[in-house]
Amino acid sequence: MAHNYPCDWKAGFVMDPSQKQRVGYLLALEGNDWVLAQDIQVFSPFQAGAPAAGTFGTAASTFTAGAAANLDKCVGIIEAYNYEGGVGDAICISAYISADSGAILKGKMQSTLTSTIIKKLSWWIVNFDEDKKVWYEEAYPKTPSVVNGQLNAPGGKDIRLQVADDPTKVHPNIDVNVYNLYFEVVPAANCLFSLQFATSSTTPFIKNWGLKVGKAAVAALPAPT
Repeated sequence: MAHNYPCDWKAGFVMDPSQKQRVGYLLALEGNDWVLAQDIQVFSPFQAGAPAAGTFGTAASTFTAGAAANLDKCVGIIEAYNYEGGVGDAICISAYISADSGAILKGKMQSTLTSTIIKKLSWWIVNFDEDKKVWYEEAYPKTPSVVNGQLNAPGGKDIRLQVADDPTKVHPNIDVNVYNLYFEVVPAANCLFSLQFATSSTTPFIKNWGLKVGKAAVAALPAPT
């Protein structure tokens, strides 16, 4: 079962909670020898006193809110999220990141990416329940709140990590550029994560991502080539 979450990244970037559109935030993205900073400040649709006292909800209890009760920082604004639902399926994210983050990733890719390890990955997608008239958390990693894995690389060579060459302006009247980032991550070996989803404020469900096997089974696995 596929879960596609297209988001209007511009609305999310300068978010007006009254618009009540789905929004998604990339909260953490860190590789083996690189890390992207939370250098984009946005408004959370949750009001003060809502989940986690106005911070980025359940998914990001370890992330600190900004000066305002519903003002937070993130790595990027999610444009699209896709996960097919299987334990080994890739999590595919398209997001807009800062020029500094774009430069970090481009530098790593141009000097040959030495590792496909993703040490930290977290996201938070929220939507508005029109029937109940409340915001709800639609997708985020539940246990733990930050997952790890590796970049998807079908065939061992086609590494699914791309950063746009050309910048995109946040708004015609604002001289700030962001860069589109697309990546796919598969779960780390012998790890199990719980991903939270919901189709409304009253219909949450869990999907397991990754797989753990017993020690004897691990020992019987063939050595990697």
